[in-house]
Amino acid sequence: MTLHVLHLIGGGDTGGAMSHLLPLLSALERSGCDVHLACLGEGGLASRAGERGLTVALLPMRGPRDPRVIGPLRRLLSKGPAGMGGGEGRGGGRADAWWDVIHTHGMRANLPTRLASRSLRDRPCMFTTVHSDLRLDYASAPLARAYEVLDRATVGWVDGIVCVSDALRALLTERGYPAERLITIRSGLETMGDHVAGKDRAGRPRIGTVARLAAVKDIDLLLEVAGRLRRTHPQVELVVVGDGPERRRVEALAVEMGLAETVRFTGRLDDTGPTLASLDVYMVTSLFEGGVSMSVLEAMAAGLPVVTTAAGGVTEVVVDGETGYVVSRDQERGALAAQLAERAAALLDDPDLRARMGAAGAGRVRAQFTVDQTAALLRRAYERRLAARGRYL
Repeated sequence: MTLHVLHLIGGGDTGGAMSHLLPLLSALERSGCDVHLACLGEGGLASRAGERGLTVALLPMRGPRDPRVIGPLRRLLSKGPAGMGGGEGRGGGRADAWWDVIHTHGMRANLPTRLASRSLRDRPCMFTTVHSDLRLDYASAPLARAYEVLDRATVGWVDGIVCVSDALRALLTERGYPAERLITIRSGLETMGDHVAGKDRAGRPRIGTVARLAAVKDIDLLLEVAGRLRRTHPQVELVVVGDGPERRRVEALAVEMGLAETVRFTGRLDDTGPTLASLDVYMVTSLFEGGVSMSVLEAMAAGLPVVTTAAGGVTEVVVDGETGYVVSRDQERGALAAQLAERAAALLDDPDLRARMGAAGAGRVRAQFTVDQTAALLRRAYERRLAARGRYL
């Protein structure tokens, strides 16, 4: 049976959305769903979705809290798949079909969609995916608290809350979210890629990370690790891929710490494969990772061992002592930096250990973290919630 599914997200959410959501929507189509995407506000996401052949609607939204989007959004929801341009969609949608599932991502989409859906006569099954800790998503603590209050006030209207890790599910349970509606569905990779870490490697020993440069990623700690590594490995290079609100500050900090010749900031890259292939060790120093980081999965798929802090969802893919090393944050900061540096040094000094852990990580990703597995779990979650409401029995 074809399920007619609409996903909604902010149009500017191009980082994790492009690496997680768009491949997932394509995989849902392959599973037999009639899938559509609505982007709230301008951004690069709509054009990338169009390149994949996905049906996309772009709703004008001047800012993350623009109430004028609710009217057009209500009309889009009320028309079903026909409102996306009508006719037969790639997934087999009919012009007279109704939305079976409406699925939102992020607060920009969550609140207006929940409000707009309340007036629908035959309300679809409502889902939302929680990708991160809301309290850590915003530089402004009052704004984060306000969003959390609004989210808690309206989450009762949602049938299923998808958590991208068990760690995030436990966090939401602790904060009083309805446990019976929480579902863990981890992210998965679409392709394993052709770039293999260590292949034809020569030159300086190199560690690196791919991350949005925000406070939650704790790039300051990564720089401290690089400084400690340089004492034992003078030629070591740290490669930091990504952009974000902290970029200017951490670049200045690297210079202040005397690491200008050690650290290279590349900015955001559309294709991180060649950079991953140039690394010896992948490192994560985050305070918290809401889900199984797509960049970690990509690094492991490329055959890189991962050294990481015990930061939420990342520990659900990295197996300590098998695919890399996991270091607890429950210690003094200097000791934490020293332990991360020691783990990275052990890998830099032992090519056989790097190869063994890298191969184990790549095998783990192929066996347990593919996007088709993620899509199959999500479709089953849709069907269970629809059956519970008497839509499909």
